[in-house]
Amino acid sequence: MFFIYICKKKSNIMRYKTDQATEERIKDAAGTLFTLKGYSSTTMRDIAAQAEVNLALVNYYFRSKENIFKIIMREKIQTFFNSIFPYLFDEQTSLQEKFTSVVEKYINTISQDPNLPLFVFGEIQKNPEEISSLFPMLASHNDILRESSFFKQLHKINPHLNPFHFILNFLGITIFPFIASPLLVNFGMESSENMKTIMEERKKLIPQWMNQMLLIE
Repeated sequence: MFFIYICKKKSNIMRYKTDQATEERIKDAAGTLFTLKGYSSTTMRDIAAQAEVNLALVNYYFRSKENIFKIIMREKIQTFFNSIFPYLFDEQTSLQEKFTSVVEKYINTISQDPNLPLFVFGEIQKNPEEISSLFPMLASHNDILRESSFFKQLHKINPHLNPFHFILNFLGITIFPFIASPLLVNFGMESSENMKTIMEERKKLIPQWMNQMLLIE
């Protein structure tokens, strides 16, 4: 009896791992299609074909296209912003440490999912209320960013610099190269491998540029 119990337990564990792997494969396939084709042009059959599973499995795990889209959208938005939010309110790290850590996390995260910025910003533009539901602390407290340790540190170093200019510049030089990368590669200006090298170099360069920006009067 004990042997049978162990075998059943192992079987359930293996089934659980298989189910998880299948669910993740479907989500990865759907995320790719939603980014490339958009929500309206993607069908459940498209997702099944991309994931190389049958349509019944996609319906079993996610019930509807709307449901799988919402799950993926929330996960991607959280992944994107979770790289920076903890550092905004961390009083134990210096600005320089924040720059270095956030840049490295962003570049590593987006390198694994290059379509992430386009997907996230596209959905935020269409559904700005989604940010409020994912990060209620921002919606419930209008001044929470201005009161963060990050803003206070910026103001201390350069009180004449509007912190939001700084954040916009930071996001631009960190994220835009990923958006522009396909254009540079397709026009033959750079190869995919060279772009990877460039992004690795930017892990060191961007914090230096941010530090210089703070010194501008």
